[in-house]
Amino acid sequence: MSELGEKVKMSIERLKAFAPRNGEGYYLAFSGGKDSVVCKHLLGMAGIKFDAHYNVPSVDPPELVQFIKDKHPDVSRDIPHYPEDFRIEKLAGKPITMWNLIPWELMPPTRKIRYCCKFLKESGGDGRMMVTGVRWAESFNRRMNQGSVTIMGRSAGRELGDDTNFTQTVRGGVVLVNDNADSRRVVEQCYKRHKTAINPIIDWTDTNVWEFIRAEHVPYCGLYDCGFTRLGCIGCPLARKHRREIEFAKWPKYKSLYIRAFAKMLERLVERGRIDGMWRMGTTGVDVFRWWMEYDVLPGQVTFEEMEGEGGEV
Repeated sequence: MSELGEKVKMSIERLKAFAPRNGEGYYLAFSGGKDSVVCKHLLGMAGIKFDAHYNVPSVDPPELVQFIKDKHPDVSRDIPHYPEDFRIEKLAGKPITMWNLIPWELMPPTRKIRYCCKFLKESGGDGRMMVTGVRWAESFNRRMNQGSVTIMGRSAGRELGDDTNFTQTVRGGVVLVNDNADSRRVVEQCYKRHKTAINPIIDWTDTNVWEFIRAEHVPYCGLYDCGFTRLGCIGCPLARKHRREIEFAKWPKYKSLYIRAFAKMLERLVERGRIDGMWRMGTTGVDVFRWWMEYDVLPGQVTFEEMEGEGGEV
């Protein structure tokens, strides 16, 4: 059997091993990217019940959103909302967008303080066994903090104690090390109390992913054929500056929306008497955008590192 064939077999075995036994099926966290379309296809091949959910983040490329509508009409489009008891009455119960999130967090999203992920990407799936397309090949952090099964939450590590089938991650939570009957029972017991993710293609390479897509004729977003290697939020601070510049050149409307959101953020800082902290009087939304893109550090302002050390109002 080929390398890809072995990995497909292992991924399907993982999905079958941890499939919920209560009849509700898996919750597939679907982004429309290459990894999530592979996971959706694998679930179909395995014949396992699931429902797919796309959290609409308001900053995804329009082509990606259209691809999901056209090729995956069965995927639920979930719009995140602020809780009804949200601390800002004006926003309570309303849809969350990047454009109303930035002003109320009083700072731009940064590499270390990515409040946007929490609100826009990571909501949903509580109390469900989730399937994600997380892979070790994507980043060093994922290699350190993800396994074939990941149980999020620091309390999960305390509950497992000295269980040798799991290891504590750097950022809290635990990952599965040894897939055996005992560890499977632990996962089954944990997923109703903690957000638990099954990562069936955790050990796949980019080559494996594309070989599978072509062999199985899996539809994928056309942006990959335009030179994009990863899809996600336009302007994500985790991306390299050059990639962000390409994104804003291709989708200039989003640059304008960020600048407008930064201007509203500054207005709120003035209202709260905090404009002399991180930002000086007279700073504009364009100034913040240039700082955020790491073009300028203006007099009286702070660097990314200093700001991330202070933190914002989260």
